[in-house]
Amino acid sequence: MRHFFKCLCFCLTFLLPVAAHAKPTGEIIFRPPVNEFNELWISNVERPRNTRPLLKLENTPQALAVQPNGNLVVTTANHDQRPFGNDVYLFDREGAAKERNLTRQQFSLIWGLDISQNGDVVFTHERTGPVPTTGIYLIPKHELRKARPKIHLLKEGEAYTVEWSPNGKQIVYGTSDGVFVFNILTQEVLQISGDGFNPVFSPDGRHIAFVRGRWANAYKISIVSFIGPPNLKTIETQEAEQGFLRLKWSPDGQYVVYTIQWDEAYHNFAAPINGGPHEEILNKYEEGVWLFDWTRTTVTYAVEPENKLTTLWGKLKQQD
Repeated sequence: MRHFFKCLCFCLTFLLPVAAHAKPTGEIIFRPPVNEFNELWISNVERPRNTRPLLKLENTPQALAVQPNGNLVVTTANHDQRPFGNDVYLFDREGAAKERNLTRQQFSLIWGLDISQNGDVVFTHERTGPVPTTGIYLIPKHELRKARPKIHLLKEGEAYTVEWSPNGKQIVYGTSDGVFVFNILTQEVLQISGDGFNPVFSPDGRHIAFVRGRWANAYKISIVSFIGPPNLKTIETQEAEQGFLRLKWSPDGQYVVYTIQWDEAYHNFAAPINGGPHEEILNKYEEGVWLFDWTRTTVTYAVEPENKLTTLWGKLKQQD
């Protein structure tokens, strides 16, 4: 028996470091980097040979969000008839093999969008003419099947990227004044940071990651606690030529994946949140991938935040 435990410890000594630094895995939907700009493809991070076309769009997708553990995909693309502005399109991977236009030229510039696990769609809009006000808008899941879904203004004001919390009760968004969380039910707004952009929730809803260093070549990723005692981690990124493009969590919550550009190509790096070397992923495609989203998460349920702790963190970060 003693010999058995010695062997077990010996094996774990070699296996655990490998597991700790394994690259993110899982299925993704992405816009191909070359030639077929109007298509969306589906692939597996660890098995890129299984890549295949999923959908051909009328126009080039400019933003992309996949329903976690579901079948719905939403994108934005330019208006068919107007040179400025874009629309939100919906695609059901198990339905008709064509996207549906949800907004039908009602809006001008739509910067960011996301779809919750329940199927609610949220997007940010900037008014450039006699169209709906600048703000964050919601398309409830029960409206998605309608020919002209009702679209509700959640919050008026500037917003760019936006993302749902895993429980579908909050959204996190970025403005020129920093990072904020908006509670859908209570309408409460919490300022997480006085600077930063591209905020994203971790798959378990306990942390928020965002980027600092706007208009710079070198960026830092900040990870803060949203549930529990306030905590802060900072991750240095690789230098980028033309700015920081996107930030996502890996489905297991162990990495933040950031996309930058240099040498006329896009590069996706997975940075372990607990430290370690940054691993480049999605590098099997010529010129790299700049627009993608995971189809699955490993989180089966969302942890409910306690209002007291959430408010405490928001008040602390307002002094940044």
